[in-house]
Amino acid sequence: MDTFSEVDRTSFTYDTHGPLLKNRFANAEDVSRNYSQALQDLFVLSILNGKKNGTYVEIGAGHPTNINNSYLLESVFGWRGVSYEIQEDLANYFNETRTNKCICADATTTDYTRSFESNNLPARIDYLQVDIDPSEQSLESLKRLDLNEYRFSVITFEHDAYQGKQHVVDESRKILRSYGYQCVASNVKNQGHPFEDWYVDPSIVSSDVWSKFVCDSVSSSEVLFMPSIT
Repeated sequence: MDTFSEVDRTSFTYDTHGPLLKNRFANAEDVSRNYSQALQDLFVLSILNGKKNGTYVEIGAGHPTNINNSYLLESVFGWRGVSYEIQEDLANYFNETRTNKCICADATTTDYTRSFESNNLPARIDYLQVDIDPSEQSLESLKRLDLNEYRFSVITFEHDAYQGKQHVVDESRKILRSYGYQCVASNVKNQGHPFEDWYVDPSIVSSDVWSKFVCDSVSSSEVLFMPSIT
């Protein structure tokens, strides 16, 4: 398979899945499909009620559209943001394909404060994705963020617990909880494997919203949808 080929996968459609969303966010009817591997883009939109013109930081960009957490946010909801990708061919392809910037860099050594400033990102950023292999590098990238200066309304952090990375799980949770983030969905599963934690900033997101998604060790579809879709 070509590196940049799409893969066959089941996609969100509003007519089929929209009525079953736990939080039917504003403008959900504009979503003809999602692009994340495990519905992270729909989680962000569900938590932030379909926010338009938001901001994101994507650490570990990968392909610009396929299995990508920011493409729906950019293409349909008008978000701006910055992505980071260590593979030069993927970063170049991203910049050829997308409007928003992808920086070719080692996420474990990036000066994020300087990068955020040069890209005019606000102190309040709506979504942070941290997703690098191996997950120890996701943890190192998280540690490089100035979590005092910058706040994120929604965070998805890939820890790959199913690969025996409990130390990454424990340390990432300790860090994010110490900064006041609420782990809403822990050990979210993809294809049966617990691989991510999903957080919100409870000072921004009402408990009336995030409490709908509280769960542990379930599939992403169980996080997002009413039981009849799972």
